[in-house]
Amino acid sequence: MQTVIANRADFFTEDGCPVALRTIHGDMPVQHEGDLTDIRHTHDFSELIIITAGGGEHWINGDTYQVQAGDIFLIQGNTEHYFEKRYKLGMYNIMFDDTYLKDHLRSLRALSGFNAFFLFEPTYRRSHKFKSHLHIPPESMRPLMTKLQEMTEEFAVNRPGSDLMLLAKALEIFVYISREYSKNQNPMANSLCRLGELISMLENNYTEHWTLNRISKIASMAPSTLLPVFKKVTGYSPIDYLLQVRLSKAAELLLKTALPISEVALKCGFPDSNYFSRQFRKRYSVSPKNYRNG
Repeated sequence: MQTVIANRADFFTEDGCPVALRTIHGDMPVQHEGDLTDIRHTHDFSELIIITAGGGEHWINGDTYQVQAGDIFLIQGNTEHYFEKRYKLGMYNIMFDDTYLKDHLRSLRALSGFNAFFLFEPTYRRSHKFKSHLHIPPESMRPLMTKLQEMTEEFAVNRPGSDLMLLAKALEIFVYISREYSKNQNPMANSLCRLGELISMLENNYTEHWTLNRISKIASMAPSTLLPVFKKVTGYSPIDYLLQVRLSKAAELLLKTALPISEVALKCGFPDSNYFSRQFRKRYSVSPKNYRNG
């Protein structure tokens, strides 16, 4: 079967926030413009899939997974997937461009459940045969369905500002799902939540002194196990990830305050301002002073 590349124009408006909602009700083909549910496809944006009724067999990068009502999972960009079979399927798809939403996603990383579900779980899916995916019970689905219906109504009216309302409601759903994932008692989910908690701590306590030994204890993993997993998901080692968080916070302070550069460095966990300047220039290709001055 040939893989089709989804057209962004079928989902996102040209000048609006790249957030979209689509629904599937039952097993009839082509239920909305750009519907590729039954066709193997890929796209450069992320897709949150929420199964609300029935079930099916979902093919993801060569592996087939049985899904049912209450299953929630994320398809990251550039992932091949489609439904091989559907059984009275009810499904909500929230599409979003995570590069555009990076500022909001950084704030969400204060939630360990968000880090576990949106960052680590998709990476673990293949090697652990979907065991880490989120399944929530009917009593937890009810409030989520209310939020999804509100989002559906907003999408249907398409008034000025609807793209911003869709973004706000999508972020609310992201937070709800992140909290539900933190409640998951699955051993694999607990392990991923520990990694998620680690990212949250690095994001929230970036001025503290961190060592690989301390980081490994929080993750309950030996350094030899932690390092490749962490780097595969984030692109950095834990210490390098911390460095990127500190530099991002410093860049924010440089633009929003008139603090001396040495004080900005200290507030962001850099006791040595010369080291800070070198690392800042390496990341932003400009000195902290010139960054502030535009």
